[in-house]
Amino acid sequence: MRRVLLAAMAAAFLPSAAQATAFTNGDFETGPAPGSFTTLGTGSTALPGWIVSAGSVDYIGSYWQPGDGARSVDLSGGGPGTLSQTFDTVAGKSYVVTFLLAGNPDGGPVVKPVTVSATGNGSGGYSFDTTGHSRAAMGWQSFTYNFTATDTSTTLSFASGAQSAYGPALDGVSVTAVPEPAGWALLIAGFGLVGGQIRRRRRIHAAI
Repeated sequence: MRRVLLAAMAAAFLPSAAQATAFTNGDFETGPAPGSFTTLGTGSTALPGWIVSAGSVDYIGSYWQPGDGARSVDLSGGGPGTLSQTFDTVAGKSYVVTFLLAGNPDGGPVVKPVTVSATGNGSGGYSFDTTGHSRAAMGWQSFTYNFTATDTSTTLSFASGAQSAYGPALDGVSVTAVPEPAGWALLIAGFGLVGGQIRRRRRIHAAI
């Protein structure tokens, strides 16, 4: 019985082909060497996994302090831009997107707005205040956005709301599937059963 339950627990929590998300390059480390920075226009797929779906963005190298790794993105290139990625999802399953946000401190607006959206879901509005920050001290902050997949693939987008060439800065994007409540219940029940069997064995050994 214990082996059957443990196997069921493993099946509930180990990733499967149907549950796996093919989201990639969320830290923007894979891509052409940007030097200080390089501007990518509409339709660019220079960043593997991503596409510049509107406007333009700046792919940042040494220009400022990254939030994660060595590279990041300014969501405003010559003006506001949108960066998108389409990846595998399971319809009806919930996901959480975690990302780092800062802002280009070289020009206005001081508060850098960004809109995050996923196919079939409402958008989320976020912003970063660059007051007191600089290229050497960007002040990256972590944010989350939640969505429920409506199909077998989902497009996640980050759109600059800064009407200038000095936009919100993005880094460290990750997408994680939220465990089903039934899976948590199974895990807790399994721990209880295993613990009970351990205590029972101890009592038996103590009685011998």
